[in-house]
Amino acid sequence: MSRDWRSHEERSTPLMLQVIVWLATRLRRSLVRPLLYPIVAYFFLTSPISRAASAGYLRRVFSRQPQWRDHWRHFFAFASCTLDRIFMLTERFHDLDIEVHRSVEVQALVARQPGCLLFVAHFGLAETLRVMGTTQRGLPLSILLDREHGRMLTQLLEQLNPTLAQNVIDASKRGPQLVLALKEALQSGRMIGIMADRALLTDRAVTVDFLGAPARVPVGPWQLAGVLQVPVILGFGCYLGGNRYSVHLELFSESIHLPRERREAAIAEWAQRYARRLEHYARLAPYNWFNFYDYWLAEQNAESDRADDAAAHQ
Repeated sequence: MSRDWRSHEERSTPLMLQVIVWLATRLRRSLVRPLLYPIVAYFFLTSPISRAASAGYLRRVFSRQPQWRDHWRHFFAFASCTLDRIFMLTERFHDLDIEVHRSVEVQALVARQPGCLLFVAHFGLAETLRVMGTTQRGLPLSILLDREHGRMLTQLLEQLNPTLAQNVIDASKRGPQLVLALKEALQSGRMIGIMADRALLTDRAVTVDFLGAPARVPVGPWQLAGVLQVPVILGFGCYLGGNRYSVHLELFSESIHLPRERREAAIAEWAQRYARRLEHYARLAPYNWFNFYDYWLAEQNAESDRADDAAAHQ
């Protein structure tokens, strides 16, 4: 089995994040943006694992061998969203051009039942959903986040937006305690944001077809949705370049039903439907995919085989 995605991400991302946070909290966006070029160049040249993950993804989404320009645009989109995340969290988003696309179903749903689940992914900038979909429209948001596994994001929230940090629901809670916390938030009319695209090695996961190959996604979001029986909305904050973002909110389902006699099969079906929507937005805004690790099972198995071969020859 491949090494955990955290072992890749936690080595390179924090330093980039710390540099960008330091700059963004002291300078205007127009002054910080040009500084992204040397920052991205450094991490582009010194992060072979991330480059390999980028290549694997870009080959699938473009159905061709990616050029160096594709890799650069991919890395630069990630750095741009990292920068704008700081401005979003500190409520300094007035220099950003954000266009919101909400389906009629979502507008009607929120009007009659604001308490719902908002499934998001490591794609684009999720903070645009909070600002345009919640802060400016009076819809409070809570975030389901494992404080231990998500230390980097937790620390960032506490540093830049303590109010939002107070609305984090700790996913390390288990069983009835977690469900109770979620129900209380929903009953108070809050949306609950849940990352639905990334599974830890220790997580229960289901295999879906994503961009033509098998990948693991967590079953936890679907289990929670099945228990809570509230609507599920999908949210994607697509970065379009420059200062432009396109926010998409769509109703995924009024409720998630998991019949006891075919529970596992039902979870797999819902997860595959989600993977299809994630694939749609990946093709719509291809440089917004920010899972810089071996996401697909074939690549994970290949890495595991290489590690086994290396160990056998030691």
